[in-house]
Amino acid sequence: MKRTFSLFLFYLCSAQLLFGQAGQTGLSFLKLGVGGRALGMGEAYSAIASDPAATYYNPAALSLSNSPQFLLMHKEWIQDTKTDFFAAKTSINDLTLGLSLNSTSVDNIEIRDVPGPPIGTFSARNAAIGTSVSYQLPNSLSVGATVKYLYEKILVEEASGYGIDAGALYMTPWNIRVAFAVNNLGSMNALQTESSKLPTVLRFGGAYETKIESIEGTLTTSADVVSFTGEKNTHLHLGAELDYKHLFALRAGYQTGYEARSFSAGVGIAYSLLRLDYAFVPFRYDFGTTHTFSLGIEL
Repeated sequence: MKRTFSLFLFYLCSAQLLFGQAGQTGLSFLKLGVGGRALGMGEAYSAIASDPAATYYNPAALSLSNSPQFLLMHKEWIQDTKTDFFAAKTSINDLTLGLSLNSTSVDNIEIRDVPGPPIGTFSARNAAIGTSVSYQLPNSLSVGATVKYLYEKILVEEASGYGIDAGALYMTPWNIRVAFAVNNLGSMNALQTESSKLPTVLRFGGAYETKIESIEGTLTTSADVVSFTGEKNTHLHLGAELDYKHLFALRAGYQTGYEARSFSAGVGIAYSLLRLDYAFVPFRYDFGTTHTFSLGIEL
């Protein structure tokens, strides 16, 4: 059993080191990002998250839209890691409520007692179930919070805990949004003999939208400064989206300070109540590429 966990911990730490996120925390799935639109824009999203992905990035941004929305996402990540995300939001006057489920799994991890053929395989499962609330104050300021139940399972060992996110969003008189969020404050019970430390994330972001009358479109640019617990580096996330008549969108993003990734791109297509988003994120060191698909429904 100990060797099984050692192999799995080595697997996780190697992945974290490659992506510039030092292996001083657990529950790495909380750092992987959600939503086709967000990932296509380099996760520069804390000030523009008007969809239910705000439950992940900045709960205060839920107030950017009053319409009920649903978001379903599936992501194929490196090393057979798969993430499914579901979130929903609705508004009651100045109050916006959200629910979210984030599930990540890695299957077919090999078990070896000694060098040679594996004696079996096991799976690792992680999940976060959250409830979010955002309140729109009269002075163009929104505040929000998320409380989430956390769960992890490796082979037969299980652990649970809680996490708290909090955020704020301010619309300036110059049509520039400014946002701040802190994610993953909380703790976990022990997994076998030791508990995982949550990867606390600090985000400070801004965004600006401008109309392009000649093509009846909107250009959105955004930037987030992101810092993870235990890291010496601070990351800059940049994103841009060109939206044409709310029917078709082209997106691009760039992130600094990560060992194996930087550029991202994506597209979005909207029809009636539905919006389909796709994000493409390439990796270096022969890790391949990741593909994310999201389906949004706005009532």
